[in-house]
Amino acid sequence: MRVISQRYPDIRIEGENYLPQPIYRHIASFLSVFKLVLIGLIIVGKDPFAVLGMQAPSVWQWGQENKVRNLAVTSLQP
Repeated sequence: MRVISQRYPDIRIEGENYLPQPIYRHIASFLSVFKLVLIGLIIVGKDPFAVLGMQAPSVWQWGQENKVRNLAVTSLQP
């Protein structure tokens, strides 16, 4: 805002920052924690599907086989 005001002094800027609704904040927090748990499980090599008595999906098996690539891509996402 400061740069625009310096460059274009005739422009009037009005606006506010609004907090997201509580449900969206909780969803974002859950997804952040879930992502960290998944990264931890991939690094450690644990299979949460075996604990649940399920067969691991092919995406999980791919993630276990390609740990370095998978973690690099995951950690770069916001």
